[in-house]
Amino acid sequence: DPSPVVVADDDMAELLYTSGTTGKPKGCVHSHRNVIMAGITGALAVQYTQDDRVLLAMPIWHSSPLNNWFVAAQYLGATTVLLREYHPLHFLEAVQDERCTIYFGAPISYLAPLAMVPNFDEFDLSSIHAWIYGGGPIDAKNARVLMDKYRSDRFYQVYGMTEAGPSGTALFPSEQVTKAGSIGRTALPGANVKVMKSTTEEARAGEVGEVWLMADSMMVGYYNDPEATSAAFEDGWYRTGDIARVDEDGYLYIVDRIKDMIVTGGENVYSKEVEDVIMSHPAVAGVAVIAKPHPEWGETVLALIVAKPDTTVSADDLTAFLGDHLAKYKIPREFRFVDELPYTPTGKVMKYRLRTQLDSDPASD
Repeated sequence: DPSPVVVADDDMAELLYTSGTTGKPKGCVHSHRNVIMAGITGALAVQYTQDDRVLLAMPIWHSSPLNNWFVAAQYLGATTVLLREYHPLHFLEAVQDERCTIYFGAPISYLAPLAMVPNFDEFDLSSIHAWIYGGGPIDAKNARVLMDKYRSDRFYQVYGMTEAGPSGTALFPSEQVTKAGSIGRTALPGANVKVMKSTTEEARAGEVGEVWLMADSMMVGYYNDPEATSAAFEDGWYRTGDIARVDEDGYLYIVDRIKDMIVTGGENVYSKEVEDVIMSHPAVAGVAVIAKPHPEWGETVLALIVAKPDTTVSADDLTAFLGDHLAKYKIPREFRFVDELPYTPTGKVMKYRLRTQLDSDPASD
């Protein structure tokens, strides 16, 4: 008989790759201890029990479906229901027919059924006690719509990243409308969070800074990349690269990625803020805002726009629209209309590809 394999808590359990929104995906090494702690974090966050039935429609090679929710179910002896792929109708059927009690998905997975399933109201979704979403916020208007249509006020938003296990923060059910768009103010069990203006000074109410995380489920490091690992940490804290604003109650709002912030004429422009306003235009289906090098201003704001089918919108239309919502220096100097944008499997725009295309495009000179 072969001798038993001895596995230590700190041995590598999995190698998960980042989504690659800002550059080449990096492999995150997680130990057995990291993975178990991520599962415990998920279980404690939504009060998992062995009687739960968790529905997962995202591939479980993503860190949150795998570690926070699938591992939590295995740890507790709960049931996992896996969809081969997400489809709005199949999602509703699975909740109803399997009597699922927990669901995790991206915001679009909640909104799509409302638009694509005519008999949505006929489905019995009452078995769910925790509707969890991640990968992006839901605004106050849509939060109210979801609570009304899903006939539930048990929505949770979770924030984290592959490096952290992922463990980070959560916006709980009672906060969904009053603090819509926030990632919460307290860290999940087993994690700590702070917002830093510099390596020595924390951000106060009304200020912005970088989100730093510390978690029991934090990766051991990047695979075969000690330099990147060292650069990612400061005194044991993981530097997320996300810029957040702290409100008067201590809630955090992601305003941009550090690599996506645009500095034009000495003014900071957060691309996400500009994108959110552009997306509120009725003729816009998709947008990405990036920096364009400029000899005098350093950088200017460039917006790539995907228009909705059967609509017409011009650069002048968008400039006039944004003039009612943004300071002049935040309004893009240039709009480019494109058929599509490059996305990661998790639905995030790969801006590094757009920047590479811009660098090689003679029209950008």
